[in-house]
Amino acid sequence: MSVAAVKEAQMEKTLIEQLTQGINQWRLREDLKTIPQLWANFFQILEDNNRDQLHDVPLTQNEKETIRTQITQPNFYQAAKFLAGANKQVRHHLKRDDSSLPDADLLILDNSNIAGGTSVYEVVHQVEVNKSSLSPLDQDRRFDVSLLINGLPLIHIELKTPNFRFMDAFRQIKKYIHEDKFGDIYNFVEMLVVTNGTNTQYIPAGQNLRANFLISWIDQNKQQVNDYLDFARDVLSIPMAHHMIADYTVLDDNAQRIILLRPYQIQAIQAIFKASREGRSGFIWHATGSGKTLTSYKVARNLLQIPAIDKTIFLIDRKDLDMQTVSAFQTYANNDTIDVDETANSFELAKQLGDGNRNVVVTTRQKLQTIFKRMENSPEIAKKYEKLRDLRLAFIVDECHRAVTPTQKRELDRFFHRQPLWYGFTGTPIFAENARAENGQDARTTEQLYGPILHKYTIEDAIHDKKVLGFKIDNEGNSNQTDNDDIYLTDAHMKAVVKQILDLAYRKQILGNKHRYSALFSTSSIKQAQKYYHLFQEAIANGEVPNRIQKVAPDFPRIAITYSISQNEDESMANQAEMKQALDDYNKMFNTQFSMAELGSYNRNVNDRLACKNKAYQTRNQQLDLVIVVDRLLTGFDAPRLSTLYLDRPPMNAQNLIQAFSRTNRIFDKKKEWGQIVTFQYPDQYSEVIDKALTLYANGGTNGVLAPDWNTSRKRYLQARKKLDKYVDNPQIMATLIDAPKKEQKQFAEAFQKYDQALAAIKTYDELDKQDKLPTSAQVNVDDIPSEIENTLEGTYQNIIDNLKAENKNDDDPVDVDLDEDYELESIHIKEVDERYIMSLIQDYISTANQRVSASQKSEDQSETSQVGDYIDQYAKTNEPRANHIRSIWQDVQLNPQKYSDQKVEDVLENSIKQENKKILSQLADDFGLDYGNLNYVVNNYKPDEINHKGMGDLVSKRYFDRFKETHPDSKLKNWLSWKTEVREKVKLVYNTKIKPLESEE
Repeated sequence: MSVAAVKEAQMEKTLIEQLTQGINQWRLREDLKTIPQLWANFFQILEDNNRDQLHDVPLTQNEKETIRTQITQPNFYQAAKFLAGANKQVRHHLKRDDSSLPDADLLILDNSNIAGGTSVYEVVHQVEVNKSSLSPLDQDRRFDVSLLINGLPLIHIELKTPNFRFMDAFRQIKKYIHEDKFGDIYNFVEMLVVTNGTNTQYIPAGQNLRANFLISWIDQNKQQVNDYLDFARDVLSIPMAHHMIADYTVLDDNAQRIILLRPYQIQAIQAIFKASREGRSGFIWHATGSGKTLTSYKVARNLLQIPAIDKTIFLIDRKDLDMQTVSAFQTYANNDTIDVDETANSFELAKQLGDGNRNVVVTTRQKLQTIFKRMENSPEIAKKYEKLRDLRLAFIVDECHRAVTPTQKRELDRFFHRQPLWYGFTGTPIFAENARAENGQDARTTEQLYGPILHKYTIEDAIHDKKVLGFKIDNEGNSNQTDNDDIYLTDAHMKAVVKQILDLAYRKQILGNKHRYSALFSTSSIKQAQKYYHLFQEAIANGEVPNRIQKVAPDFPRIAITYSISQNEDESMANQAEMKQALDDYNKMFNTQFSMAELGSYNRNVNDRLACKNKAYQTRNQQLDLVIVVDRLLTGFDAPRLSTLYLDRPPMNAQNLIQAFSRTNRIFDKKKEWGQIVTFQYPDQYSEVIDKALTLYANGGTNGVLAPDWNTSRKRYLQARKKLDKYVDNPQIMATLIDAPKKEQKQFAEAFQKYDQALAAIKTYDELDKQDKLPTSAQVNVDDIPSEIENTLEGTYQNIIDNLKAENKNDDDPVDVDLDEDYELESIHIKEVDERYIMSLIQDYISTANQRVSASQKSEDQSETSQVGDYIDQYAKTNEPRANHIRSIWQDVQLNPQKYSDQKVEDVLENSIKQENKKILSQLADDFGLDYGNLNYVVNNYKPDEINHKGMGDLVSKRYFDRFKETHPDSKLKNWLSWKTEVREKVKLVYNTKIKPLESEE
């Protein structure tokens, strides 16, 4: 046994000692070392816990096999759905082999009786998991430490020694999942823990683990718990470990994934639970974007465990948010043990409140107030609804800093005979510093209205934990104009703003390289918003979109406008006429059919396209680039793809400012580094208001909340570049790196990663486009590495990373350099041109060339033809297969443009790709005796992340295997199972390497 293995075994022993310390903790089972032994133990516990149901007649071997077959699930998510149970109990109905015995309702897991009752807690280690049949190269594995509840492994811990990075433990688990080791009984695992002893994190189980979902434990004092023994004490002891599975796990039905709550969410739930048992109200201050909806859902759900509460009511006050919240709640509740009722109207709300069911109701305060008014106006209705006054309720209020006014809350409190409990959630509480205006005895702050802060998690905390991004703020207004309000309404100012937005969008909205973020543009009035809408349309029509944007996004910007229309306003007719025009433009852009009668549906559609959470809106041609608003969407709207907020309006108050800013700073992908804020009015006032707001809501300061300034980012870039210059200035070194010692290879790879990160960061700064206005000392050239050397750098880097990953199978070789082997390059080989732009140039060339032929002219612009060729070469760096088809078409077009005079080059490209796909699939069908139609159906519906693919069953049915044997008598695939496995692998390989790269990016 190697030295590292000895150290790991000692760590394992010490961890198990920690887990088994004390009364009612985990019990070590040294006798459980194989999967069959785990199942035998599970059935022994099942029988012990269900003697009454079994009438003391043990399970037969056939009954055990039946149960095992019926409860075993194909993946982690499906297993978690099964373990959700009903009424916090997981049961299985069994029809006995002996017909004289009644059916048994077997209790598998009791989450209503944690650390007591029938719950059995055991720890096992070094369980042998046999090699799978998926690959002849596979081998047996031994799992480090697993925690069993009632015999099912629900938590798994992977250890490495401190001389390894903890990420090696994470990669080890990913490897086991890829090898199908987490199958059978281990599919019941819901929580994975990875540690190297000094750094410990947890992550929900899933088939495709991503490192950005790893979570560090933070204690009540906001101290990170890194040591594995401290983590075991705080998180993996009983009852906390069982609560993690039973109470702090959520199933996302849309994404088909398990969610484990983060420490601050758990602590908020615990704080509210404690307060509710003591009959106290209060509020939660959690930064916008930190998952308040998820936290409030678990609060609403867990409060129903308290017998003194009849219902929990999630209270909101806006129709569009109502829809968002209900959708989110329903997604979480689909596999939970409670009902979430959306209230269509006040009549339905009254019915639900009085139905006697203990559930969560999502409604608006307006609907509650309508019930009160009807009771006031009708003695008959008052009598009918009188019993509602006796309800014992807990109200959960989203955006509580503004959702319910003191008067409205007082009205709700007076209606009920028993004072309801109130729990508010907000990212921007109202404090004494920004209190409401005085109005008699009305509450002026959030604490006065709801009670004390029960838990706090500020913007600064969220940024530190990488739950949200910081902000990059540019105040573009002219300081000399601050005393002249009217100047901001002039055509000159507004046209200048439109031009600036179009110029800034390239960097602010990260256009290019498959990135294209959206933005909100907030104005001070509906009239101003309408005028801006027209100015943008004029700018687009006049070709004012910068050429560098047209190259990467020819249809930019896709614009919409949304605002509220009242039927009673004097200006309503004018607003409706403007909105009709906007709807007409929108319908043409997206082939929709919204009318003024469907304005609510239009607004929801705008929301959905901006949010991009629905698969239908995840292709570029279905997305919006810029939505013009006044106040809509500036609070409570969640759209991770939204990167930028443009503001041409006077500064808002502190809470509204931070709420608006927080639309931009959701985590999305690596390219999105900041929430981008651009203001066009009152720069000095904005600077002052922003500083005060961030000081108020970032726990006293702005450090870490705001992006570093240009000079700081420039210095970081130059430092990273200096380390890379060793290789840039001596490219011959790279030829020897592949055979150099591993330490030298890692040093190069680390330098290349740091350079790429610094380059990606500095490219978000507008100063790169204004360097002629900067002093020489503040300028920088980021494009001075010749493309040949850049290609060599990248190629060498990729080869070294591939080699390091392959060699890391040797666990005795610890990492001694700060290198991320899973790092994805962010800035190297950015695609500088969009396919549609190339196709439009080719189409223009065809038209121009044919006109020259008609006019008997032979000269052509050589620079134009070489430019198209250069663009195709650039495009090939990110999609070579499609680029090769375009290059072939372009070459033929130059030889014979008349051939294409009545054709669209897009259609020519797609037909070319279809012919290649047909050839590829025909060959695959011939190789394995498959039906071409079935194969084509499977490939057209293929989703790489799914396990069961549409049509695969028909494709690999036995009749095709029989046909294969006849046509391939000498094949090594002699049995149906091996043939099916090979077909599945080949289909996957062909799709990923040949079909998918040829698919359109739209």
